[in-house]
Amino acid sequence: MTNVPQKPGRWFCAIPMAYDENGGFWERDMGLVCQGFRKLGMDSKFIALGQPSQREDVPLILSTLEQLKDPDWWRQWKLEGVLLNAWALPRYEPIARAIKTVGLKLNLTLDSDGLVNPHIWPWRYLQEKYYAERDRTKWFPAGWALLKTWVASFRARHAGMLRHLEHGDWLTLPSPLAQQRYRRCLLALGRPDLASRLRFVPYAATPDMICNPSLPKLPLLIAVGRWQTFQKGTPVLVRVLERVLSEQPAYSARVIGGGEDRVRELTRPLDDAVKARIQILGRVSHPQLPGHYQSSRILLCTSRFEGFPIAACEALCCGCSVVSDVRMSCMPYICSESSGTLSCDLSVGNLCDALRAEIDAWERGDRNPMLISNTWTNRLHPEKVAAKFLSLS
Repeated sequence: MTNVPQKPGRWFCAIPMAYDENGGFWERDMGLVCQGFRKLGMDSKFIALGQPSQREDVPLILSTLEQLKDPDWWRQWKLEGVLLNAWALPRYEPIARAIKTVGLKLNLTLDSDGLVNPHIWPWRYLQEKYYAERDRTKWFPAGWALLKTWVASFRARHAGMLRHLEHGDWLTLPSPLAQQRYRRCLLALGRPDLASRLRFVPYAATPDMICNPSLPKLPLLIAVGRWQTFQKGTPVLVRVLERVLSEQPAYSARVIGGGEDRVRELTRPLDDAVKARIQILGRVSHPQLPGHYQSSRILLCTSRFEGFPIAACEALCCGCSVVSDVRMSCMPYICSESSGTLSCDLSVGNLCDALRAEIDAWERGDRNPMLISNTWTNRLHPEKVAAKFLSLS
């Protein structure tokens, strides 16, 4: 039984984004934590932007941005606290201020890998800015990344973020290493008081993500992402699959997610024997995802950067292991329970080595899908994540 306070108060989960019925809001982030609170018996609601209204079919309250900046709007709900996912952006600082003006507890959840200041790892910070700019603009992404890194090197650049963070009773990061990186950033900015408020709480996966013992784990690799984006490293994915599948004739791969035309373009020159074992499915509905994870052994993540990839959460809960780049702060945690192998970087050779090692681990019997699933569902299912948030208070 989950260990939570005897009489938990009322917590709302808020994100200043326009609500979209098809936006997956109930399958990740604050929507899932809200469901976790409700499973623990709390009258929790999910707050998003939209025409002011309350829904009866789902625990949803829509409001305007101006309402969220009004202390009286928060006061009416008689809350104990709020989980706010606003990325510590200065433009949303008035929301955090309004919540604290009412005297509520405030947990600021930070969707970050911890690198918010270039001083602690300049080259990696510049890389991540470049990767983001490649997807944001076609014009001079390297120049924009260099400019943003230079600007971020000045302490004054972070004043708005720090004012936002000052309102939080807790500042939560999705992995232990992200917490420590963020701590070092705050110390570099001269804010040990804020560093002391940092905590680790992982992201959640939907409760249907479980291992199915009636489905055998096939020699199947799976990759899930938005393959049209530079961030997801589609060319690297295809090159790694080409090498490893050519050596492992018993294995096949399944690529899921938007941007399937890009994947097909890159796989077109491959040898027919390899290409025939790469299934490109495109987007699939969320209810279909568990079956794909449940029949797969290994999730291959070729992302150039992530805070905490939802696909990895889901795969772990379904008994898959993970192969990815150790430089992403979430990955040492994700692979920590005999649940994956880390590559030292995103080079094709090193990723292939990591994937080969992980395949060998499965072949030796060193991977137990039910044990992987039990470990991670006990950490990542919504009520477990919600209980971890409550344990902070």
